[in-house]
Amino acid sequence: MSTTLAIFLFMAVGYVVGSINFFGIKLGASAILIAALVGGHFGVEIPAILGSIGLVLFLAPIGLMAGRTFVSNVKRNGVSFLLIAILTCVIGGAMIVFSTKVLGIPLELSLGLGTGALTSTAMLGTVTSLTPSPLPGVGYGIAYVFGVMGVVLMVQLIPRILNADIAAENEKLSFPESRKATIAEDLKKLKNFEPYGLFGIACAIVIGVLIGGIKIPVGDTMVISLGDGGGAIIAGIILGHFGHIGPINFTYDHKNMQLVRDIGLALFLMRSGANAGAGFIEVVSEYGIVLFFAGVLITFVSAFVSFLMAYFVFKLPLFGALGTTTGSMTSAPSLGALLDVTKDERVSSYYAATQPVATIFLVFMPQIIWLLFGPR
Repeated sequence: MSTTLAIFLFMAVGYVVGSINFFGIKLGASAILIAALVGGHFGVEIPAILGSIGLVLFLAPIGLMAGRTFVSNVKRNGVSFLLIAILTCVIGGAMIVFSTKVLGIPLELSLGLGTGALTSTAMLGTVTSLTPSPLPGVGYGIAYVFGVMGVVLMVQLIPRILNADIAAENEKLSFPESRKATIAEDLKKLKNFEPYGLFGIACAIVIGVLIGGIKIPVGDTMVISLGDGGGAIIAGIILGHFGHIGPINFTYDHKNMQLVRDIGLALFLMRSGANAGAGFIEVVSEYGIVLFFAGVLITFVSAFVSFLMAYFVFKLPLFGALGTTTGSMTSAPSLGALLDVTKDERVSSYYAATQPVATIFLVFMPQIIWLLFGPR
């Protein structure tokens, strides 16, 4: 099968499978990984460069879109959102280490399980940059489905368990409107080199790759770096926050950003899936049910501790606490489920305030684990 045919076949099949409703849950673009996983099992290969390009095309637009509200959200909401996101990442990381040290799962595979259990493709990008092993993609594919289903079920079950009055809980939601990045009149004065945001994405990637290439030595043999993906999202946030540099515009329509982001995600997922497919059956056969148990453990413990902290420690309203939980788990499908429960758009503001912070920490967390517990 030619590479061109494989790329677009996996993309088409993935989107079809991802649109199927499984008891209220849709896999969305992540089904592309499953399609590529099957292809990889039968020997189809996707060039590594496509995965690298896909990763930065995915993360740079996320940074540009989040940059408009990232700094103001962190300032406005104090330390609560920051600590919830950090704690969720720390708990998830602890469960990954537990899976390796106690359950005997190889670190590469445990990190992959963590990326799926925390539904973080950004984290998967960091993990795959740490090792040439296909095991992270295998772990992601195994744990992702419950990573989505677990949090979706949680945000629907907790209000029922607490016998919550939905209307009363919605009244407790309050969140100031995000600032506008630039008013229309200011935008007209700025220079656009093309209308779709590709110039801004290219600039974010160039700056991000340069940032990501900075290596900080730790000890005698180890170095820490953001990598291309981590650099791209940070560069995007910086450009998106300021909106322009001199007369050059870096504020774009989110719909354009989302299109490029989705293309990047598709390329990244199909490379990860095809790379993992060759050893998927063998890995599952070798480790068996313990892989699924580890994935469920990472998802459940991380999400539940995040909710308890938001609701009981920081005293957020019930739906606000659930909203921050979906954000700290970087789980857009669970936010959709929460919106179905609340019928109130205000809850998504809590997701938006937490998700960018969690995404950034999930990019760093695997490097810290690898530094402390990886091969010497």
